[in-house]
Amino acid sequence: MDSIIQDLIKWINAQKKHVIIGITGHGGAGKSTFAEHLKQALDQDVNLICTDPYIVSSALRKDTKITYTYQNETRTAKMTACHPLAHYVEALERDIQMTHAGMEWDTIDTDYLPSKRVEPDKKLTIMEGMSIAFVNRDYLDLQIYLYTDSETELNRRSSRDTVERNRNLEDIQKSHHERRIQYRHFMSPYKSKADIILFTDEKGLHIEKYQL
Repeated sequence: MDSIIQDLIKWINAQKKHVIIGITGHGGAGKSTFAEHLKQALDQDVNLICTDPYIVSSALRKDTKITYTYQNETRTAKMTACHPLAHYVEALERDIQMTHAGMEWDTIDTDYLPSKRVEPDKKLTIMEGMSIAFVNRDYLDLQIYLYTDSETELNRRSSRDTVERNRNLEDIQKSHHERRIQYRHFMSPYKSKADIILFTDEKGLHIEKYQL
């Protein structure tokens, strides 16, 4: 990770404008860890925004069923966060454009993530989360996509979501299989648009695409 971070710092410092980097991909792939490492390595003021509040809450999605065909099989299931319509994409794109326009704005206030001011006079804004996968790619100066395998994702989500987000472990395990299928069907196609693609597992980061 260190060599990638150092390359990114050189690229960011070479830009003559405010830079917006989107760090996205599947849950449990290490997006927030990567974003935090980049922020700390820059050793300067950076806007770091978690975009999870732009995901339609599970309470609203619980009765939302989708029907789709996957590998010649028709499936009906609850919409997961891997589906583009599970995100308030237009609101996120509006906020990205406000940053580009030099406007200050406040992030969404939630029970797990208090609101904070986004200041466009800083050199860099990092927007991290699944929602970033679905925004207009032209709104970002660089997009980094991280993904992982099924087992690694389940282990990481089971640990994180039960401790940090008070989720039920049994519910996470039950939804995991369908979530992976919806990821491959709905979200994975957006991966090719990213400038940098990283596969992550317990051994570290593996570069699949690297275009700075």
